[in-house]
Amino acid sequence: MMLLAVAVSVQASEDQVAKDLQNLSHKDAKIRGQAAWALGKSADDRAVEPLISALEDEDRNVRQWSMLGLGKLGGLATDELIRALESGNESVRWQAAAALGQINDSSAVEPLIKALFNRSNDTRYWTSISLGQMRDSRATEPLVYVLGNENQSLREASGLALLAIEGPQAVDRLVALLKDSESSRRAGAAKALGRAGDGRAVPPLIQALRDSNVGVRAAAAWALGAINDSQAVEPLIQSLADDDSNVRSQAVKALAEIGRPAADALIAALERDDILIKQGAAEALGEIKDARAIEPLIAAFQNQSREMRQASVSSLLKINKSSAVEPFIQILRDENTTDDLRADAARALGEMGDARANEALLQALASSGDGDVRMNAARALKKIKMSDGS
Repeated sequence: MMLLAVAVSVQASEDQVAKDLQNLSHKDAKIRGQAAWALGKSADDRAVEPLISALEDEDRNVRQWSMLGLGKLGGLATDELIRALESGNESVRWQAAAALGQINDSSAVEPLIKALFNRSNDTRYWTSISLGQMRDSRATEPLVYVLGNENQSLREASGLALLAIEGPQAVDRLVALLKDSESSRRAGAAKALGRAGDGRAVPPLIQALRDSNVGVRAAAAWALGAINDSQAVEPLIQSLADDDSNVRSQAVKALAEIGRPAADALIAALERDDILIKQGAAEALGEIKDARAIEPLIAAFQNQSREMRQASVSSLLKINKSSAVEPFIQILRDENTTDDLRADAARALGEMGDARANEALLQALASSGDGDVRMNAARALKKIKMSDGS
């Protein structure tokens, strides 16, 4: 009886595989996708070639389920997937590379290394990811080469793969690559060091903030924010004056990532002579949202350029817009203050949307001799009315 039961079970399984193979050609994409996944779980070698073919299905979800199904089949699918790395269809190539990473069969390492030099960045990206999953040291030097690619996503994938393969030992290799002759490889190494999150990389990354290439400087700033080490605060503040806007933006984000440990230095930076540093410091303080910055930002609004006023208001709105209302009302009421400052104060009160400012705005609208003050007061009153729903 037991043998009969086993035979019946085997027959039922074979019948189900046959049905799933048939459904792989069904007109309904959902049914095709379900069939692809079921075939992956079947452990039946009959499913391999049909699933390889399904990697070219017109429906994206079916292609994805087919790729996952091939990964689920494991070693049964390895040889066909290796052959698929040479397909003329780009979608098939990168999906085959991704599936081989799931299978983690060492016989696929060399073919995947070869695929690292494919003409398609998608294939190279997923090949890098898969080699990282397989953690085979044979891929180390090829991945270092790919780390110098101009494609940022590909550089990041190869960096992550190197970290997966070498672990903490990768940090020394990546630090050395910060001196590479290829700027794209230096940038890729910087990004990878940020992903590693190892404090040993902080000093060389600080040095990389002065690299001749803007992409390397931006990557170094990002990495220092990712590592989140207070040693980097002052060098990042210096980078707020970088000639390149992307480097400045990355420095602001990095300082915001470091957070409260950077706040005191950023508040002090509001008093520096360099307008770019002051604006960047104000922006970073807004992202950190430290209440200690409110009074210094209000002071910066009163004593700085129009660009600095805008940066200060933007950050005050993020930190606590309510706390700045009364000081800005006082600026608007002060007739000894310059008209441009009062006009900007009126604009800021509109952004704050607090009805406490209505009386002062109405007074400015009625009595100010400056057209900009009156116009901004009118606009602010309208904004406040809209914000309270009246």
